[in-house]
Amino acid sequence: MSGRLPHRADFTLLQHLSVLIEQRSVSRAAERLGIGQPAMSRILARLRDQFDDPLLVRGPRGMTPTPRAEAILAPLRAWLDAGEALLRDPGAEPARMKRVFRLASTDFGLLSVLAPVIARIEREAAGVELAVEPLSDASLRRLEDGRLDLVLTGWNPDGAGLKSRWLFQETYLGLARADHPVHQTPPSCADLLLWPHVATSVGDGFGDWVAQDLPEIADRRVLVWAESFSLAPYLLKEGEAVALLPRRAAERFAVAHDLRTFPAPKGMRPFDYHLVWHERSDLDAGTRWLAEALSAAFVGAVSR
Repeated sequence: MSGRLPHRADFTLLQHLSVLIEQRSVSRAAERLGIGQPAMSRILARLRDQFDDPLLVRGPRGMTPTPRAEAILAPLRAWLDAGEALLRDPGAEPARMKRVFRLASTDFGLLSVLAPVIARIEREAAGVELAVEPLSDASLRRLEDGRLDLVLTGWNPDGAGLKSRWLFQETYLGLARADHPVHQTPPSCADLLLWPHVATSVGDGFGDWVAQDLPEIADRRVLVWAESFSLAPYLLKEGEAVALLPRRAAERFAVAHDLRTFPAPKGMRPFDYHLVWHERSDLDAGTRWLAEALSAAFVGAVSR
């Protein structure tokens, strides 16, 4: 007899069947599952009806599984294990995650936010891969339509369904070789017009952000437009060029490349840096874990 296929699979009922066959006792199965024996007897009756088989029959030493029950126990256990794995949120256990997270960021975001926690991500979630694409004016739209998981940005994170976490407020510093004459006195905008500049791109579609804040030097001589912040220090070690960079980047480059910072002119507005995701990820434990990891270093941060 083949039994009747139920209209709706009952995962819990099949878990009870597994325990019944293993325990070979209604009372012991009820105790293990934390339910009353009458309820367990009703569950067994439902299972017998569903499988069209007694499943457990009385014998000289208690209840004995029928041949049908013995035959289904191994595949039933495998099916339950697979079902539990499917229902379990893998993001709840970082060590078990096998996942690619898609981020958009400038290299400033990678230096300031990702670099301080990369060792933690490597240690806690060896199966996680971070695929980073350049920040652009389309990044927030790509987040909305599901092509990105997270965005690191210094621009206002407006958009349908977007959620964000403020990380820090950033100011600016100038950067030049250690013996550059720009270090003699804090330079004005007029002073900065005396030297060529290395200008960096915030991201595709964002324009000249220095000129937006300091229109007095909008027509400065730009010797090199660098595709990333990280290229700037290599272009400043020789010659007379200077650069205006976010403070965290400038300070890191000064130490690593034997350069020296100088005060940025008044008028350069600080900017807020955000971690952004879509509301569809609010309940995803993996995204929540990564967002917490990326923002942990900035908990309690204040404006500089």
